[in-house]
Order: sequence, then C-alpha cells, then structure tokens
Amino acid sequence: MKQKFTKFRSSCIPLPYENVDTDQIIPARYLKQTTKDEKFFGDALFYDWRYNKDGSLNSNFVLNKPEYSGSVLVAGKNFGSGSSREHAAWAIAGYGIRVVISSSIADIHKNNELNNFVLPIEVSPEFLQELFDTISSNPSAQVEIDLEHQTVTNIETGSSYTFNINSYKKHCLLNGLDDIDYLVQNRDKTESWEESNKSALSVEIMDTTLRDGEQTNGVSFIPHEKFMIARMLLEQLKVDRVEVASAHVSEKDKQAVKMICEWASKNGYLDNVEVLGFIDGQKSVDWVRETGCRTINLLCKGSEKHCKYQLQKNINEHISDITKCIKYARSKGVAVNVYLEDWSNGIKDNPDYVFQLMDSLKDLDVKRFMLPDTLGVLNPTQVTEYVGLMTEKYPQLHFDFHAHNDYDLAVGNILAAVLSGCKGVHTTVNGLGERAGNAPIASVHAILKDHFNISTGLDESRLNEISRIVESYSGIVIPANKPIVGENVFTQVAGVHADGDNKRGLYYNNLLPERFGRKREYAMGKNSGKASISRNLKELGLELTNEQMRKVTKRITELGDKKETVTIEDLPYIVSDVLKHEVTNERVKLKSYFVNLAYGLKPMATLCIEINGKEYEESSSGDGQYDAFVRALRKVYKVTLGRTFPMLTNYAVTIPPGGRTDAFVQTVITWSYNNKTFRTRGFDADQTEAAIKATVKMLNIIEDETSETY
Repeated sequence: MKQKFTKFRSSCIPLPYENVDTDQIIPARYLKQTTKDEKFFGDALFYDWRYNKDGSLNSNFVLNKPEYSGSVLVAGKNFGSGSSREHAAWAIAGYGIRVVISSSIADIHKNNELNNFVLPIEVSPEFLQELFDTISSNPSAQVEIDLEHQTVTNIETGSSYTFNINSYKKHCLLNGLDDIDYLVQNRDKTESWEESNKSALSVEIMDTTLRDGEQTNGVSFIPHEKFMIARMLLEQLKVDRVEVASAHVSEKDKQAVKMICEWASKNGYLDNVEVLGFIDGQKSVDWVRETGCRTINLLCKGSEKHCKYQLQKNINEHISDITKCIKYARSKGVAVNVYLEDWSNGIKDNPDYVFQLMDSLKDLDVKRFMLPDTLGVLNPTQVTEYVGLMTEKYPQLHFDFHAHNDYDLAVGNILAAVLSGCKGVHTTVNGLGERAGNAPIASVHAILKDHFNISTGLDESRLNEISRIVESYSGIVIPANKPIVGENVFTQVAGVHADGDNKRGLYYNNLLPERFGRKREYAMGKNSGKASISRNLKELGLELTNEQMRKVTKRITELGDKKETVTIEDLPYIVSDVLKHEVTNERVKLKSYFVNLAYGLKPMATLCIEINGKEYEESSSGDGQYDAFVRALRKVYKVTLGRTFPMLTNYAVTIPPGGRTDAFVQTVITWSYNNKTFRTRGFDADQTEAAIKATVKMLNIIEDETSETY
C-alpha cells in the first residue's frame, strides 16, 4: 500500500523464531496467483502456523492472540531467508504490517519489503531481546519509529536504536513513492543527466570466443587460428579484453597462449589477455605464468550447492583455498579476476552464501568480480534485482556479467546487468559457447550503443569481418537471419519495403549496413515487386520501360514460385530472355557437353564451348564429374587461350526447404578473379548441371569485364 511514512507509533506482534524463511511466511501453494492482491496474500500470511490442518484457528499462534496487535512485527534473526519470492513481502504488507524489526533480515527479502512500503529495521541482538522482554511483560507496549532521524524507540524503557536505510528508499518511503513514481517525478533531471553524460557512459567488453566459445560442440581452434582471432579482436575490433583459454587443458592451448602473449607483449596488449584458471593450489597460476600471460580468471564456486556437492567443502574451506590462490598469484605478478561460478543460482537459492563469500574476498587484491549466469536461468527482471543487490552492497567493486543464452535472453540480460551497475560484460563472436551459446558481441554492441548511448569502444565496421573469420575457423555457419552479421539481415524482400526505401528511406532503422562494412540489398522473387527489381536494375545501369518492367517482374515471380533464387547477377539474363534481345551479350555459350562416371575409373568430361563467336573443344578427367568439367574448361582458357581462369573459393549446394526429390538443387559458387570476389548460382534437378550453369554465368561476367582486352 502506497503511503507516506514519517513518524509512527504502534504496539507489536512478537515472533521470537530464528531463520523464518519465505516459505513459512507464505506457503508455496499460494504462489500460483501472480497478481498483487494484498488481501489475498494478507489472508495467507503464516497460513500453516495460523491454522490447524482441519482449517480451524491455531489459538496458540501469536497472530490469533487478541492481546497482540499493531502494525509492527518483531522477529528473530535471519528473518526472510530462503527463496526470493516477492509474495512474502506482499503477504506482510497485505496483513497490515508496516514495520519489521529483527537483528538480521535477508537482503533480498529486505529489498522486497521496501518495494512494498514495509520498513525493515535491523537492530542489535541486545536491543531486539529488550523488545521481546518488554512485549512479554506488557503486550500493549509500543515502539516509535522516526524515519526522518532513522531511530526506533522502546516507549516502555525509553531506549532507542539508530538504524540504517538506503537513502533512495528512505526518500521514497517519506514521500510515498514507488520506483516508477520516482522516475516520473525526476524525469527532467534524468533526461538532463543522460544528455550531459552521453559521452561518459561506457562499458568494458571481455570477449571469450577463444575460451567459452570453444566449448561449442564440435569447435576446436588450432593455435594459429586462436592467434589470428585474438589479434583481430584486440587490434582491429578493439575489444577491451580477451579470454583465450583454460589453464592446463592441452599443450596446443599452451602453445596458442604463448603465441598470443608474445605478440601482445610486443604490441602493448598483454594486460588485455586473460586465461581461465582453477582453485588447484599453484598449478593454474604456474601454467599461466609459463605462457607469458599475466592475468588469471579464477573459477570459484558462486553457489552453495556447487561448493558443497562438487567440491565437497564448506564455505570457509573454499574461502581459505581461494585466498591462498589469490595471494600466490599476486606474489608471482599475476593479476586476478574472480569468477563466481553458478552465481545466478547461488544468489537465488542462498544469497547469504554469496555475500559471505564476497565479504571474505572484497578486500583482497582482486581487479574484477565476474557474475556468470552459468546455466542461463535468469531473465532481465531477475538480473536487475540480483545485480542491483551486488552493486548496491559493494559499490566500490568492479562487476562483470557473463550471460548464457539457454532461454534466448542473453542480450536482454546483458542490458539489464549494465543498467544495474555492471561495468563489464562478456561476449563471444557469433554467440558461440556452451549449449545455446553466449551473448553475441555484435548484438550487444548495437543495443547498448543505439538504445542507451553506451559506448563499448568497438570498431563496429570490423564486426562482419571478424564474424566471417570465426565462422570459417569454427565451422559453425552463421544463421542467415542472425542480427547484424547474418547474410539476409540487410536484404529487403517485400516489394512494399523496397518502395518505401525509394521514398525517403521509410523502412530504414539505425542499423544501417554501412556501419558494419555491409550494404543494403533487395531480393528478387515472388514477393519483390517492381521496386526491388528497379533497385537492382539501377545498380546494373539498366533502364526498362513500364511494359518491359511488367514482363520482367512476371518472370521473376514465376521463378520464385519454382523456388529459384534470383540474384543481381542473374538479372541481365532474365531481362535478355524476357525481352528477346541481348541486354548483355552472351559472349560465352556452352554448345554441348558430355560427362560420364564409370566404376573404377575417374569421371570424364568432354565439352564444346563458344567464346566470343569461336568454338573450342576439350576433354579432361577429374575427381568428380564437375571437377572434370572445370578441368576441361581450364585447359581451354589456360592452354589454348593463355588466359587466367578464375579460382573457385567456395562451393555450396542446398535443397530448398520443403523440396521434393525432383525439386531444384541450388548450387552457389564463390569465385576469385582479379582481386574481386563474387558469387554465381545455378538451379537444376541435377547438382552437376546446376554447378555447370553457375560456371557459365561466371564466365559471361568476366567476359563482359575483359571484352575490350580480348
């Protein structure tokens, strides 16, 4: 209930039990209701204690005793422990309790109470005991709470205690404001601050493609690949830090880290290179030093379950091991960051464990504390809450957030973490990583920059380049619809979109392809319409009448219905075919060819090809039917004509989704010629035939370019 809280007097309800958890405050069966109905939850407060199993009142429970009333609950230590359910605070507020007094209140529950206009007050054990004694002697005894001066007074004895409260929450309670009310009230101030601090907002990027990204199933980078990726990330993309390996995993990894660190040391990047290490005495630290690296990311247990069941140790034993490892690393000149593994479950299940761990480590020589959502279980609301607890409790510390994408929430969780005070975030190129992967660096950069004016320091023009390199080295194909780096994300398909772009860029957004070293394209098919075709024709320098455009559009639509993909390279030939004249001279014509395959023999190909009006015949064997065909062509160009033949750099064959056995096969071939790279496509029911068609298209393209020379 929203109401201003200044000075308040009331009698008390004593609950002298320790470790009262949220399941006891509100049983789990009442959590099915997710809307905040104060009366509903108030009626369920301490339900299993208030009522007997037959539903009758338990006359021995304090809430059912008429002598105890009022709006102040006095509880034993560690009140509100257990799960983070906000329903517990709803139940307390719904019952009419305005103040909870205890010697210790669980942090998450305390925050939930404040959000529901219940004032949690932590007092000394001595003052708490005095209150219990006073209430026991006189059930009508009152306390006075003065929020402005942050005091609670036992009216019976006259003794007072000064309590602590977050200044922001104090302001909200004094003025009857929730978080939204506060933001609305201070909208002008917020906007003014954002405007004046645009240039100051920044976040540190630690890319872990070479460590966590390599934990993608089937991915293994060889040393020179790791070196090239690390160099590109630091030198060209300009990430702040790279995590390049896990300690003592393999000799090849050790070799790779040595290569990276040797280069980094010479070029001023050594402090930006990090290795994951383990709490294993001195082994990981020594391994890191032997590679030349000078920063270790120590993997500690951020949840009680991992500590208890995986390590089979208690928290004090684990803290002792961590402390020894940190001190040893620092004695050897190795900087230390600390990973709180499974922190997301740890802060949810037992925040006291996390805070005890942090309290023990916060004063040690640790540069960063890294908060991993190891199993990808959090949502942005939870990240906001839990990261907020960490940054509020330890404002002087540097926190990183490490997201996993199991629920497709990694990017959203990264954003929530940054807005909640994290100074660093972890990413991977193309979102590689364990299981569903990590937060993709391109998407993280774009949303932080475009939506919140937060600088990452990245050179975004190199994002596409590094994505393609990692795609090639990892063997994990980038989905065509992957934001920023996918093949199709800057391709307009619908004709209405192309038309809108022609009319003052109506379908543009801030993700302009030129930012990322790419360009906008307009697909041609059954949905493209005249506007898309017109865009592509203009790029080719072709102009058509309205009637000609109608005919070409019709033909492209027909091809689209047959699942053929029409590229800009195909367009001149479609135009030529439709209009029955040579828009582009067909300088190369395949007159005839024969390919055969016999058991125990290499495939053979014989062809007759016309080049600029002259016919040539040639034969060759090869490792496959298409290879034999290309070898015969190469003889014509290199031997007979003495010309350079384009180099085939990539060959991909696909069957359109939903296709039948007699459906078109699409063959896409990437060629390199005269320092230019381009692709041609062929379509046919036969793979070899499709490849041959793509090859003839390629030959006509280069003939057009070199016609004046030859």
